[in-house]
Amino acid sequence: MAIVKMNKFTAIGIDASKEALLTELMELGVAELSSQDSKMADEEWAKIISKDARDSDIMELEGKLNMIDSVLNALDAYDVSKKPLFKLRKVMTQNAFTSGMEAKDTIESDVNRIRDLSNSLRELLSAKNKIETTIIGLTPWMQYQIPLDALETKLTNTLMGIVPPDANINDIDKAISESTKLFDLSFAGKDQDQQYLSLTYMKEEEEIINDALRQFSFNKLFFKDLSGTVPEIIERLKSELIAIGEKIEKTKKGFEEMVSSKDGIQMLYDYLTIEQDKTKAYNNMLVTGRSFYIDGWIPAVESKRLAALFKKHGCYFDISEPAKGEETPVLLKNNSFITPIETITNLYDTPSSREVDPTPIFAMFYICFYGIMFADIGYGLILAALCFTVVKKGLLEGNARKFVKQLGYCGVSAVFWGFMFGGFFGNLIPIVSGHFFGNEIIIDGLWMDPVNEPMKMLVFACIFGVVHLFVGMGLKAYGFLKNGRVLDAVNQVFLWYALILGLGLLLFGDMLFAGASTIGKWLSILGAGGIVILPVFTGKGVGKLVGLWNLYGISNYLADILSYARLLALCLASAVIAQVFNILASFFGTGVFGVIMFIIIVCVAHVFNFLLSGLGAFVHSIRLQYVEFFSKFFEGKGTPFHPFMKNTKYVRIVKEEN
Repeated sequence: MAIVKMNKFTAIGIDASKEALLTELMELGVAELSSQDSKMADEEWAKIISKDARDSDIMELEGKLNMIDSVLNALDAYDVSKKPLFKLRKVMTQNAFTSGMEAKDTIESDVNRIRDLSNSLRELLSAKNKIETTIIGLTPWMQYQIPLDALETKLTNTLMGIVPPDANINDIDKAISESTKLFDLSFAGKDQDQQYLSLTYMKEEEEIINDALRQFSFNKLFFKDLSGTVPEIIERLKSELIAIGEKIEKTKKGFEEMVSSKDGIQMLYDYLTIEQDKTKAYNNMLVTGRSFYIDGWIPAVESKRLAALFKKHGCYFDISEPAKGEETPVLLKNNSFITPIETITNLYDTPSSREVDPTPIFAMFYICFYGIMFADIGYGLILAALCFTVVKKGLLEGNARKFVKQLGYCGVSAVFWGFMFGGFFGNLIPIVSGHFFGNEIIIDGLWMDPVNEPMKMLVFACIFGVVHLFVGMGLKAYGFLKNGRVLDAVNQVFLWYALILGLGLLLFGDMLFAGASTIGKWLSILGAGGIVILPVFTGKGVGKLVGLWNLYGISNYLADILSYARLLALCLASAVIAQVFNILASFFGTGVFGVIMFIIIVCVAHVFNFLLSGLGAFVHSIRLQYVEFFSKFFEGKGTPFHPFMKNTKYVRIVKEEN
């Protein structure tokens, strides 16, 4: 339950074996190949080596993948088969995958056919849209009898245009008449947005006509490449629409026929993805005329397998431990219970390889905090049942599966704390038994009722918070001690332990046992004195005087401890909202109508409270980890380990069973 120990490797081999080696490295799936950019920037290296870059091949594969992706998206619109709620990759053995790719040429032909169908459909829809737009534009001119291909003669020109609906046609006629009599203005129609006009005039009067029309916001309309009268054109366009509609339907049937090829196309997508990743790996390989060089990282436990692979291909290699203090890629390894909680760690950051994996340490705090804030037997059972059902049925994989599984743990925690606090859908059992059966059954918690004992709950939350903080501070001390910084551990952790515990006993100790406050007084003096005095001996220059300033940090710790009051706040909010809903649902009496309304309101209200309180518990429980806990020791900024392996989207390739 820690960060996996890494070894670094280097290997040199003959050029003829590099392709086979890369293929088997990908099959092995445990080695991360390092970038060679730093070596290429070194003058000594650059004299004798070059990168085996294959950018053109990568771009070609990228283009094919983009095309296949668009083809699959097009097919999805015509796939009427029932789609699962959660998408899972299809499990396939390597032999089955290889056999499927024997039909690669046929699959590529299917891809090209679907691409052609997509292009045809796009062109048809564009043509349809253009025709429909043209018909809409021509419709107001249905009474216009001049053929649109005869609007211009040797001496005359005819304009078709629009003016605002409030424009006066007589004023337009009058304005033109003041300048010329050689024109004919016709009114073609009107709608709520504009008026449609036609104007025939002598070409020699063009400038005069334009000046007169400009003051009335006249906008010219142009219907290019259209012949005949408007009714004739519209009739012809409608016939074209019918023909295009038939072609569209035929194209759509072509898509429907190609849906059956979807699985093969998805396999081809993953095959090309693997090829692209393998081709990109050449960028991490240095070459001379006859040899190649690679290096990278591998989990120490896998070193023997990698060594055997290098020996198989006749490589000269070295596998060694990293230098002291050298940062390595980070791979977390925990048992099956803790592994799902890694999703919470990774949401924050990847730990550096020099520190401990915090996941096993904060896991139970996170689960308990969630359960306390969501404390309800009914809600917890629903959450746990939903999550574990999804996990058991294999409806998710990867990080999504881990995330849902850890929510299932939180559901179990909510059930536990529900028993401790006595909550089952709020106070549903007392309300139902008392309201409908006249005999109220009280369900007491095994420990306390936070609604009626909020101060007791607050004290518990703060004590639990102190324990949580102390564990985080303890991890900080562990880091100091590991690096031989004993005085730093004493000054920044152990003296604060004494001060915080001392103040707690000084203020509340007599409630626990006689003489506790006296013990607290001396612990407080020891802690505060040490925090002030120790820097005098360990600091340099002005650093000798920072003790008093460090003592001011008690306000930060007080604020951190009070942050755990959210355990009380969220717990009360969830319980009180549930109780209020139950009471409101009982306002409709005990008759049939009252029972029906009770069931409806309770179901709707509790679904709402379940979602709201569940989300609140999740957000605030991880906040307590990130802000109060991680801030005490966590450095982060680690680099996740990315092994060179097959990363597929649609097919999960598994090894053959022996």
